[in-house]
Amino acid sequence: MSLPLEVLADLTLAIDGEDIQIQGDGEVVVVDLPSIRAGQRLLRSGPWSGDVRRLRTEQFNTALRTAGITVEIRYRGETIARLGSGATPNAVARLLDVGEIELHPVKAIRAEARARPLTTLAVIGGTSALIAYLISRLRK
Repeated sequence: MSLPLEVLADLTLAIDGEDIQIQGDGEVVVVDLPSIRAGQRLLRSGPWSGDVRRLRTEQFNTALRTAGITVEIRYRGETIARLGSGATPNAVARLLDVGEIELHPVKAIRAEARARPLTTLAVIGGTSALIAYLISRLRK
């Protein structure tokens, strides 16, 4: 049974010059990352850093579920992770053994690809050329 808790917030958290927007509308808290790097810095500086990352994440997730709160991590408008009462652990979360967290890394990749189409094209082209080269070498 969840506790009657509401989170109403409109915050800006600055980490190394990047603004992370945090908004709460009652039962859902949205953390909007301006970059993947900002998310990494946030994780490294928070209670999730160090060797006890999984334990602390599970404790935080349990507290969110108990309170009936969902935290959504978004990048460029895409929800890439969900914790708390609204999270539904998926295959990626089970594969990475992160507990009762919902993860969508493909959405982050897709959002980054939309933001940088030429870089994405270069990476895909380079990877395709490398695979073609390796296949041609294996046939000899």
